Amino acid sequence: MNPMSWLVITTSIITSTLLITMMTHWLMVWVCLEINTLSLIPIISKSHHPRATEAATKYYLTQTMASTTLLFATTMNAMNTSNWETYITTNPTTTLMITLTLMMKMAAAPLHFWLPEVAQGTTTLTALIILTWQKIAPLIIMLTIHNKMNQTLLLLSAVLSVIIGGLGSLNQTQLRKLMAFSSIAHTGWILATMSTAPKISILTFMIYTLATTPIFLSINHTSTTTIKDIGTTWMTSPHLMILMSLTILSLGGLPPLTGFMPKWLILNKMISMNMTIEATMMAVSSMMSLYVYLRLTYMLTSTLPPYTTPMLMKWRTTHKKHPMIMTLMMMMTTFLLPMTPNM
Repeated sequence: MNPMSWLVITTSIITSTLLITMMTHWLMVWVCLEINTLSLIPIISKSHHPRATEAATKYYLTQTMASTTLLFATTMNAMNTSNWETYITTNPTTTLMITLTLMMKMAAAPLHFWLPEVAQGTTTLTALIILTWQKIAPLIIMLTIHNKMNQTLLLLSAVLSVIIGGLGSLNQTQLRKLMAFSSIAHTGWILATMSTAPKISILTFMIYTLATTPIFLSINHTSTTTIKDIGTTWMTSPHLMILMSLTILSLGGLPPLTGFMPKWLILNKMISMNMTIEATMMAVSSMMSLYVYLRLTYMLTSTLPPYTTPMLMKWRTTHKKHPMIMTLMMMMTTFLLPMTPNM
């Protein structure tokens, strides 16, 4: 890709997301979302592969459908309130439509259908952008109108997302698809306290991003695409294998790792709000995702790939440096749980 084109696309993605944090006009919010969507499509289709073209088409169609519905809902809101301000959204029907469109953009169940195929059809680092950075804009809009959203709809979507994210990842062998279903499950945890405790939702997203980013960087660093390929990581870098195992377990929410913090706070908040049934369903359903993370950890630490006796070990002959930020994020994902009382 031309360096100038790459600079324009990257700047558009970053700027449009940052502008949404400052916009209070629904029309400008819609424009920023469109710029964000259109800027990412060339990155998805950059590899000039049929799967990449298919992924870019699916991403474009779903995001355009969501943006069109958002524009229709905000226009209805402007007709009813004579105002385009984001914080003046009083009509329940309008708020319901806006919530559904934002759920589609965040790939929350039952509007999650596009994410696994798009993540699988693109490159590893582009999938990382879709699963992390692209969720920031709809999350900010949700936080803007969090006290007006339908709590029943959010809880239903949260429970469905955790269940579908766990069930969908059980039979996956492709790592990008598996991480896409993991993103759907974590989106459910983010939505669970969106209307009652938005700060916990922000913390959940930050820790999810903190854990997902080094995993994708490790997958890209070792050129791993499937679960069976992940067993060779110890030959490339033994210490990377250990850190990656801890990061995956943290993503699953096992104590005493950092990933346990948001689930602990969310379940505690839901029980205090008399949502015991929903909290129990989410906690039990998350066991399916935890099984997948444990299977990944088992493949990393306790299995050996088939090799012949004279075969040389990669880590004895080559030395590939990995970014320091990856190690730093892995350490933060592992050891930040004692900071919970200060959150």
